Amino acid sequence: MFGIHKNIKTGQQFSVLALAISASISPAFADGYGLQNANRVKADTSKWECKRCTTEVGFKGTVGIGAAYNDATDIRFGNATGTDTDGAVGHLEADLINKSESGYETRFTANNLGYDAGSAAIETGRPGQYQIALGYRGLANYHSNSALSPYLNSGDNLTLPTNWQTGAVTSQMPTLLDDIREVELKTQRDRFLLDALYKGSFYQADVSYQHEKREGKRAFSGNILTNSAMLAEPIDDTTDELGAKIYFNGKGWLVGVDSSFSQYKNDHNSIVWQNAFSPTFGAAYAGQSAVSPDNKAYRIGANAQLSGNGHQVLMHLGVASFTQDEAFLPATINGPSPTLPTADLDGKVDTTDMKLKYSGRLLRGLSVRASYDYSDRDNKTAQSPYPQVITDSYYSGTAVNPEYDRTKQQAKLGAKYRFSRAVYLDAGYQYDHNDFSDLDRDSLKQNGVFAKFNYNISPSWSAWLKAEYKDRTGSRYKAIDATASLSNPYLRKSYLADRERQEYRLSVNYNPASAFSASANAYVSNDDYDDTLVGLTEVDTQGYDISANYLFSENFSVNAYLNQDWRDSDQAGSSNFSLPNWYANTDETSTLVGVGFDYLQLLDNKLDLGLDYSYSDGQSDTEITQGLTSPYGDYFAETHNINAFAKYQLGEKMALRFDWIFENYKDSDWLNQGLTVDSIPNVLTFGDLSHNYSAHYVGLTFSYEL
Repeated sequence: MFGIHKNIKTGQQFSVLALAISASISPAFADGYGLQNANRVKADTSKWECKRCTTEVGFKGTVGIGAAYNDATDIRFGNATGTDTDGAVGHLEADLINKSESGYETRFTANNLGYDAGSAAIETGRPGQYQIALGYRGLANYHSNSALSPYLNSGDNLTLPTNWQTGAVTSQMPTLLDDIREVELKTQRDRFLLDALYKGSFYQADVSYQHEKREGKRAFSGNILTNSAMLAEPIDDTTDELGAKIYFNGKGWLVGVDSSFSQYKNDHNSIVWQNAFSPTFGAAYAGQSAVSPDNKAYRIGANAQLSGNGHQVLMHLGVASFTQDEAFLPATINGPSPTLPTADLDGKVDTTDMKLKYSGRLLRGLSVRASYDYSDRDNKTAQSPYPQVITDSYYSGTAVNPEYDRTKQQAKLGAKYRFSRAVYLDAGYQYDHNDFSDLDRDSLKQNGVFAKFNYNISPSWSAWLKAEYKDRTGSRYKAIDATASLSNPYLRKSYLADRERQEYRLSVNYNPASAFSASANAYVSNDDYDDTLVGLTEVDTQGYDISANYLFSENFSVNAYLNQDWRDSDQAGSSNFSLPNWYANTDETSTLVGVGFDYLQLLDNKLDLGLDYSYSDGQSDTEITQGLTSPYGDYFAETHNINAFAKYQLGEKMALRFDWIFENYKDSDWLNQGLTVDSIPNVLTFGDLSHNYSAHYVGLTFSYEL
């Protein structure tokens, strides 16, 4: 099988696009009530001209230059600040616009430009007619800068120091502790976008191009038979996406076609690493693993919308093709490689998706809706017997690549009845049907019903209650036998197992025409895997959230929120490939608390202040029972975060802004708590990757209004 890069768009997004475009360019569809139906023949329009309406022309806006001190001792703090630079760092802020009397506009914006997570865009054209935009956005994810490894990166190769001496176990590697160094595990994305839009009297055309470059390192496990080493796999790849669409609209209708092409290219062909251990099988002095292969995707879709007399129909049809034809690597680089059935995969997967939706008002107070979704995944890749080499060392026969075809159908039917202005009932039914190939079940079906009761108690108070029930079942469960490692016949995989789900939600809102507003929500649900002996058997979840806002004055407001969730999971397992003989219970809890205020126009309208504080805590406790009960160790993450600012108006056009970010973060994972690179005899680890830090970001930004 082969993978398609996750940035490739799926067809299911485009029906939403049709709705968005129709909302912006199509006229009102209600007969008799739209402005287009007004009789203006005898109207005297000579006095309609706005005497006080003026169009501001010229160049205006603000530009700012910022300098900051960033504490990046632990680079994870960069997820809050947008940069992992330790020490002084600078950035650019801008919001500039130039308008001409003819209606031509050009705008330039920048936000934290100079940081890894900065952005900038320039847009020019005549709003409502045509526009061209060029943009940049940086995205970054920082995991750790404390991973310890003796390996050095060189292209596709991970090499050990020239004086490296192997050992049968990690404690017998004499230079290990001298050769380890800190490696950063992070990912940086740089996106560039070019977009052109043209609007006619009854149509709209749009062409876009996006290029994304991704760099960094991520954790990878390199295995050679019974030994393993944690490696920092290099990331160097690009994704290019080209899209085009055109839509036509008139009174009560909209039709359009959109298409896209996506191409993913990986600068690495494989990852090759030296074996840090003394070979335990043959002459396995190195290992090799494939990386994400180059691939392409093509898609075209058609959309239509018909509206009138209180009825609306939406239609969508899309087809796509995903291809990959990269040359295969040898099955192993340790000894003679078994013969491959073909030089490359020549992989191809075709998809088809179709959507049909209807909504309308049948009677006064009664509206109905119905929809049907169909999607099909057809893997046209040739099936062949491929040699199976265990951890680049041991040949264990052949296996045929599975197809994993899937056909999904979903039907929904709903109705909403309004008893009065204050009360309405919304109810619906949903049916899902899935057909699979090469899974433990050939088909799954699910029936679900829901009902929602909404009551506007008073002009200030409103509440709703929703109940939902779903029942999932399917064809006979049979463990697949296409692999050498067979599944326990009593095992039921949770995503294929029979399941009954119940969920209840309650929401209460208080929103008067006064300074105080608040809302509260609560939910509880239960998943019962009633036909599972080995596997996940039951999941209970419950939670609530409360939020409130108080406006003391036009310039002073305070807000606060609290959210808590609990999840209790039960699992049964078997250590002897038979009925269950051990059980696990996992309790997960999460808490999120926040409070903030804004105090504006202090000191003769020169000073603005703001502060937000949040606290989050998540933890998981697992107990295993097999005669005796054995709890797992700590598994939690806790964060205190403060984000504050003060902006002072130095003059009519100049301002100075002070920003402060503080974060106290700590986490623990019992799997690597207190771990050192040589703690496990046959595994060369990164060490303990947990975090425990308090970090500050202090910045000043000078802005000037043009």
